[in-house]
Amino acid sequence: MDVSTKSAAKGILSTGNGRIHHSIYITLKDKSEAAVRKQLELGEKYLSDHPGELSFFATVVARNLTRHKQVAYLFNEDNFDVAFHMIWADAKSHDAYQVSDAHVNHFIPQSNPNWVKIRVFDSVEV
Repeated sequence: MDVSTKSAAKGILSTGNGRIHHSIYITLKDKSEAAVRKQLELGEKYLSDHPGELSFFATVVARNLTRHKQVAYLFNEDNFDVAFHMIWADAKSHDAYQVSDAHVNHFIPQSNPNWVKIRVFDSVEV
């Protein structure tokens, strides 16, 4: 990578001014249909409709999909049960959601007793 390419890449990585994509992947202790449904309902109730939230999706793991193996190490991650996907208008609205009453005092305490593992992936549009 030449110096100009490095500078451009550094600029892209440091901007953080675009929409924020916030994805949460949760592995549950109780994987029954009722427990999965409860997680989805809690997410819908407490993680959606926040100021600056442009979209919200509550999903379950997709099983039995066909994936071409263009590269040997390509595989579908499927070690989770439910996932929530949100898009925020900006970092400010995302950060406000993180400390919101609904997120901190309702969703997390009501949901996490059934969590084995939680993974969060955040990315920003450039």
